[in-house]
Amino acid sequence: MKGFLTTKRLTLAVLFVISLFFVFFVGRTFNSETFKRDWILTTKGITHFRKGLDISGGTKLTYKIDYSKYEKLYTSNEFLQVKKDIEQIILKNIDSRISGLGVSDYVAKTQTIGDETQVVVEIGGVADLDQAKEIIGKTVELEFRLQNEDAVTEETIAQRKALAEKIRTEVLANPTKMIELYANQGAENIAARTITGTLEQLPEIYKDNSELLNTIPLNQISNVVEGAYLRESYQNGSGEEVPIEIDGFLVFRVTAKNEISAIANTGNNSSGNQTLYTIDEIFIQDRLSRKIAQGNDGTPLNGAYFTIARPETTQFGQAGVSIGFNTKGGELFCQVTQNNVGKSMAIFVGGALATQANIREKICDGKAQISGGFGKDEAIAMAKELNAGNMPAPLILLQEEKVSPSLGDSAFQGALIATGVGTLAIIIYMFFIYGRRKAAVTTATMFFFFIVLLATLKLIDYALSLSGIAAIILSIGMAVDANILIFERMNEEVKSGKSYSAAIETAQKRSRSAIRDGQVSTLLIGVLLFAYGISIFKGFGSMIILTAILTLVLNVPFIEEALRTIYKNKKD
Repeated sequence: MKGFLTTKRLTLAVLFVISLFFVFFVGRTFNSETFKRDWILTTKGITHFRKGLDISGGTKLTYKIDYSKYEKLYTSNEFLQVKKDIEQIILKNIDSRISGLGVSDYVAKTQTIGDETQVVVEIGGVADLDQAKEIIGKTVELEFRLQNEDAVTEETIAQRKALAEKIRTEVLANPTKMIELYANQGAENIAARTITGTLEQLPEIYKDNSELLNTIPLNQISNVVEGAYLRESYQNGSGEEVPIEIDGFLVFRVTAKNEISAIANTGNNSSGNQTLYTIDEIFIQDRLSRKIAQGNDGTPLNGAYFTIARPETTQFGQAGVSIGFNTKGGELFCQVTQNNVGKSMAIFVGGALATQANIREKICDGKAQISGGFGKDEAIAMAKELNAGNMPAPLILLQEEKVSPSLGDSAFQGALIATGVGTLAIIIYMFFIYGRRKAAVTTATMFFFFIVLLATLKLIDYALSLSGIAAIILSIGMAVDANILIFERMNEEVKSGKSYSAAIETAQKRSRSAIRDGQVSTLLIGVLLFAYGISIFKGFGSMIILTAILTLVLNVPFIEEALRTIYKNKKD
């Protein structure tokens, strides 16, 4: 027993020293390249605790929800219900993503401005905008599309032109984000990119509108230009040249014009100079080459029914990703494959084509598979992106800003003072009720508990909010419950004639179940608050969970060792 106790004391002492070092000499700093908070050694470690939204402010991100593809599929009344479902899924995904990264203090909500629905996310404990956007993560949209066999009509062309006009209006409102706003929308036959070249090297639509290209001022957003973007040809089986023309609508801006030598550009001996253009462009094709796969009742098959993605190896030995659906999604996928046997279906991930294959038979096991064109590492990365970032509708970042704290440092200082006053009151109470020895044990226990707790908070990078600090104040008092139970039992054993050493041993054993039951009850309340509460309750609940675990695992053995040490020389 003596060796065991010595080992226990050594373990507690090492843990305390490591925790002290962690609290006072270890910090974190934001790495702008990896978007993570890296560990550093510092003499100001006590200042390197993250503060939540209500104390130090944070970051506010405003996203627009793009419902365009749903508006085409539903009547007005149906769309209103679908819209609510999409908003709930998006908020749930954002909530899960942020909580999973250890950010306890945040607000995620929707707001409506005019006809536009937006998602507003405020994150505490994050001062860097890039870090906040990384926490929100990429919106990795999962889509299933079939070949569009519908004829191009004047009506469909008019719809695509109206879409182009809408895009231009949005670009005018955010010209610096022209490419970012519409990147990765290949599934909608929308291409946003930056190109560089002379007039001869640019797509056909620029050659057909060369006067506009030459006269438009730098960085001015063009009107919608209609025409053939590309004209190409290919040889058919008979060796005949078959022309291909890709028509649509173009919105562009010229960001730079540079005169270059024709010789340098072409390599021939032509005289004169040419203009090298740098252009940001968005091209909207006049038709959708693929349409969204739908079930028998017109319900679209997309990421709204996605459950989990896993990397796997196909039966042909290729790297692949298995996509699981919920019950409704499995039914839709079964209907889609049953109704389109022999046809091609494409799967888009984040707006980019991931895989395309012919449907050989109906698939009703609730799973789809993406394979071909990528290796094992890419499959793992794709599954990770899908699990972390799948959204039923695209989120377009409209605004990013820092937000001021709602309470500030004065409230934070007040909370710290409350913690100190509460701790002092407990020590004084224990001194008058249980005497100086037990008061000393209580003081040592609270100090040990507090240092280990602070080290744990820094280790998990917890953002301290006022709700979290309130939970800490409460937990310090609740942790002392263990002391009181052991002290009372110890007094009873001493009165019955046992030695202090034997009384400590018996008190610790007989009070263990009561301490355990009390802390488990507290733990359950914390779990419920964290699982079902809003963000402020999550912060309180997560701290209650942590402190209950520390009390069970560390406080009880520490109290026993502290009592043995302080009563070592006291006569029985």
